[in-house]
Amino acid sequence: MMLPGNYQDLFISGNPALVIIDVQDAIDCYSDYSRNNPDAEQVIASLLTVWRDRALPVIHVRHASKFENSPYHPTSHHFSFKYEAEPLAEEPVITKQENCAFIGTELEAVLRQQEITELVVCGVLSNNSLDATVRIACGLGFRVMVPDDASAAFAMDLLNGKQLSAEDVHWTFLSNLHGEYCHVCESRELLQALPQPH
Repeated sequence: MMLPGNYQDLFISGNPALVIIDVQDAIDCYSDYSRNNPDAEQVIASLLTVWRDRALPVIHVRHASKFENSPYHPTSHHFSFKYEAEPLAEEPVITKQENCAFIGTELEAVLRQQEITELVVCGVLSNNSLDATVRIACGLGFRVMVPDDASAAFAMDLLNGKQLSAEDVHWTFLSNLHGEYCHVCESRELLQALPQPH
């Protein structure tokens, strides 16, 4: 995959943040349709382990829906983080109510305070909160990488009566982001390029 011009070197800072979006039990109740990347949570767990081992910043984002019937509502039994992405006590947890993790939250302030300029954004869904967060992150001046195997989508009904498979939804949205809003790559590429601990 050819890199956009400003991503010839994936990382140009020493402290890229891993931002994990909405990896809560609720995602298993989100849709009756099939999901792609069933191993995404395991990939996220692997990224999380490396980030922690190298003492790099980790930020968890969880969705707190305003709608009581949503599995993402704070009163839902499915509101909790999945065990693969359970935050440590010292890791910031950002709670959002909108699709974008920057709207109505302290996420930007937390990143600026730590002088973070690069983000690796993963989680769910590729066509929802991940997409919305990546677009705004780019607009705010952050360099963003998205590992395609650490995010996922569900199949989608289209307005023209057709249906897109989960895989097609996933790749359509990531392809639209790539090159303009972020660099899409595989998690192994990120890990190979990750700055070494001092």
